[in-house]
Amino acid sequence: MEIKLEEEYENLATEWQYQMILLLKEQLKKNGVSDESAKEIIGKFTFDLSMLHDQGEIRVDGKSFNPRICFDDFAGNLIGTDEETNLHEYAFGSTSEALGE
Repeated sequence: MEIKLEEEYENLATEWQYQMILLLKEQLKKNGVSDESAKEIIGKFTFDLSMLHDQGEIRVDGKSFNPRICFDDFAGNLIGTDEETNLHEYAFGSTSEALGE
């Protein structure tokens, strides 16, 4: 599998973020969380997870890594980026959109 650095990465990443928000929204709804509380929980969680993706560092076996996601195009390619990402900037806007605001 080949890793391709593509300009479309940001669009893919923001759609991935949006889909994750929808999943979280549905789980909160199933568990009786009010719409107002859900919006706050989803927005904060999405922002924090996006900051981990954009600027975070995890340590495994004494080595540091910045988490990144890639997208499989089902044609033998992984689409990624080596540029700085800014998913956190979309977190609250994507949350509002997913909640129909």
